[in-house]
Order: sequence, then C-alpha cells, then structure tokens
Amino acid sequence: MNAKRILSMLLCLLMLATSAFLVACGGNGEESSTATSTGETKGENIEDFVTMPEFKWEGEDYKEFSILIYSDEVQNTYYCEDVEPDLYTTTDASLNDAVTRRNDEIFTKYGVTVKGVPVADVQADLKEDITSDLCMYDAALPFMPAAASLAQEGYLYDLNEFTDYLHLDQAWWDQAANESLSIGNKLYFTTGDISIMPKIVSTAITFNKEILKNVAPDVDLYQMVKDKTWTFDKMIELSRKATAESDGTPGMTYNDDWGLSASYGDVSAFFIASGNNYISKNSDDIPIITFNDTASTTLVQKILQNLQLKDEWCFHCNTVNDGSNIWVVSLDVFGQNRALFRTSAFSAIKKLRAYDDAQEFGIVPFPLMTEEQDTYYTYCSARYAYAIAIPTSLSREEAEFSAFMLDVMAFGAKKYITPAYYETTLKYRDLRDNESGEMLDLVFSNVVYDLGIIYDFGGIGGMISELMSTNSTNIVSAFEAKKDMIQEAIDQCVESYEAQ
Repeated sequence: MNAKRILSMLLCLLMLATSAFLVACGGNGEESSTATSTGETKGENIEDFVTMPEFKWEGEDYKEFSILIYSDEVQNTYYCEDVEPDLYTTTDASLNDAVTRRNDEIFTKYGVTVKGVPVADVQADLKEDITSDLCMYDAALPFMPAAASLAQEGYLYDLNEFTDYLHLDQAWWDQAANESLSIGNKLYFTTGDISIMPKIVSTAITFNKEILKNVAPDVDLYQMVKDKTWTFDKMIELSRKATAESDGTPGMTYNDDWGLSASYGDVSAFFIASGNNYISKNSDDIPIITFNDTASTTLVQKILQNLQLKDEWCFHCNTVNDGSNIWVVSLDVFGQNRALFRTSAFSAIKKLRAYDDAQEFGIVPFPLMTEEQDTYYTYCSARYAYAIAIPTSLSREEAEFSAFMLDVMAFGAKKYITPAYYETTLKYRDLRDNESGEMLDLVFSNVVYDLGIIYDFGGIGGMISELMSTNSTNIVSAFEAKKDMIQEAIDQCVESYEAQ
C-alpha cells in the first residue's frame, strides 16, 4: 500500500474517531442518538442496534453475495464504486478503503464475500437473468426508474416481506425514500447508506466567492441561508449583477460572465425545492396528482418566465450548438470563473478538482421560493439514483439471504462508507470552508424522491423541461394535454402492484 493511500486511510480513521468523540460528548450531557447527521453509527456490530436472526445459510451457494451494478462502460459518471473495492483507479482512496473495511468485516463475521458484478445495463441484465432462470445474482442496484419498471413487471420482491432480516426502520435506510417509494404499502425498492449515489445525484448551488465579493461585498450568503432570506428572487438579483458581456465579442455566449450556469432540466429542481411535488400519495398510499392546483401552475410559470429570460442572468448549456459537450461547457463556465452560481449535482463537485485556476467556491441549498417557505428542499435526480432490489427468480430462502446481506451491508456502509464520502471526500477534500459543511448537512436533511420523476407517469417528469426547450410558459395547456395519460399510467401501476 503506497504512502498516499495510507495517509488517506489515516485521515479517514481520524475523522471518524473525532466525529464519534463529539457525538459521545454532546453538549446537553446526554448520550446522543445512534446516528449522527454524517451517517456515522455508534457501536461495532449491527446487533448493537437491532436483533439480527442467526446466520442460517450453509453451503457454497451462500459463500458469495453477488450484486448487479453499473459499470463505467456506458456510465462515465454514474457507475458504482461502493459495493466492491479496487474496481476503478479513479475511486478516491478513502472511499475504496471504507468499502474494503466493510466487506472484510462481513467476511470475517459471516464468511461471505461481497461481489459486485459490473454491467452496462443493470435493468436489461437482471431481466434476462430472471426470465432465463439463470439466477446468477442475489440482488441488484438499478437506477430507480429501472427498478420501477422491473417492479411493475413482477420481477422484484416486496421488501416488506423480509422484516426479520431487513430493518427498514433503522437509520441506515433512508426513511424519506421508504415513505416516498412505497405504493399501496408495498416497497419493491429503496435506498439509504447502501449507496452513495443518491447523494451524488442530489443537487445544490455552488457559488464563486470572489465574484460574490465583487458584485455584492455586503452579502453573506451563508447567513442568508440561515436567516431564510436566500430566495429565488434574491438569486436572480445577485445573478443580474454578475452577468456581463466580457469576451470582447458582441452577443452573449458561454465565454461571457454569467450569474447562473444551468440547464433546462433544472426547472424541476427549482420546483421541487419550493416544497411542491408532481406526485404525492393519499392515505391509502396510492399516488395522486398534486401538480394540478393553481398554486403549482402559477409557481411553475414564474420559474419558467425567469429562466427563459435571454442574456439577462442565466446561461443554459442546452443552448450550445457548436458541437461541444454541453455538460462540460456548463462546468467550464463555473470552473473557469465566469459564473457566480451553478446548479450542481454532487457528481460535479468532484469534477471541479480539475480546474486548477478555479477561485474559492462555497455551496448552499437551492433557494426558497419565498421567505414564508417552511424549509429548504433538495431535488434528487432520481433517474440516476440507485435502489436495492431483490429479484423474484430467487427462492424464498435465497431471497431471505439477500435481505440479510443487504441489511448488514447497509449498516456497514453507514459505519464506514457514508463517513468516508460525506466527511472525508465532500467536507474535507472538496468543500473549502466550515460553513459549506454546515450547508451540506442542511442540503441532505430534506432530499425529495418524487414519484413523478421516478415513474414519469404519462410524461409528467419531463413536462416542464419540455416547456423550457420550446421557450413556452403555457403549463396549464401542457398539463391538460397529458392529464389523462398521467392518471392512466398511475392506475396501471397500482393495478400491477395489487395483482402481485
């Protein structure tokens, strides 16, 4: 093991130890809860938190736990790095070491080797495995929309059937995801510490400190967030001050200075950040359309009208037509110090390392729509968020083994992997100040998994992004054209789950 890797591992261990000490010595003199905001668990074993059944599985078939995961063959950003270590040389050493520790601990205790099986298309491979009765995989981590499709086709177990083995009420499972992703009280897929991808594809706003100081020297953005005066209107106001033609060529292009570097798809992120949803659920846990009220359509019109203002405060990478990669351009505008703000998934935070001349940046949540809004909400780009799934090709005994293993893996991930990513990679390496760390806690305290995005019932998930593409604000007509298709898709989904 080289010196750099040893140093990274020691740093990770030091930060874990420090966090554990701070939690144990809480300011109120009482022992804190079993989990901190960073995802660290107190206690060495899962039995410290729940009563685990005896490991009852014997034979060679239960010596390896195979999980189908996405490779980097097609996904050059959203590939899996936290199931099996040493798959990619680009994986941060602290994350790689944390995965190793988790898997080694599982092997020592249960004699099971955790094996990731990287493929280009998890949905296609899992479906083929199920329909051909090969039964090569014990579990899978598909993207959430892929999991939704597999579930409706009857290819996934309801996770609620395995409460003796899968402790979904515990802190290593995302309770917001459990609540959002169940339909008719059936939960075919969910997420939590088992995967860092839902965090990687969640969104926030990065800001250039030097530009902010130049255009608004009296503004303390972090304090604005705390005071709940960080709003959509305030972001536009500050962005206008930073937008200017600066490259010496007439006309605004991505080579000029901008307030915000964004994309058409961010219109959904601003909508979700307002505390609204495309799809909610009724008291029977059945999806219902919540987009069709006057408040929602008025809000979307405001967002669209402002985001469609040309050359005034916001640059959309979708407008690039010179053959450049639009996502590279979007990051360039910010990384090369030509934008005050950028709408950024956390996958982009790591990519900012490549910009040697980038000025210091901070991070804040997406803005409130008004100061009366109750809190900040974070849009999860769930199209690329992983979820656990247990295929129905497995026998009941095999499925129980999978549930057991997923639970101990998720617990181990909360113990080692989440802190390695959250504390060591994000807070310690990629974010440049303590205030950004506080903002990070706020960003991840209210992550939203909207069924309209995940299932895209009748095209509702892309509806307002399409209006951005056509430069239209006529959301009422757009919804009316899709309303029947949306409801029909919801009904079909509910019927498919009731039939299982």
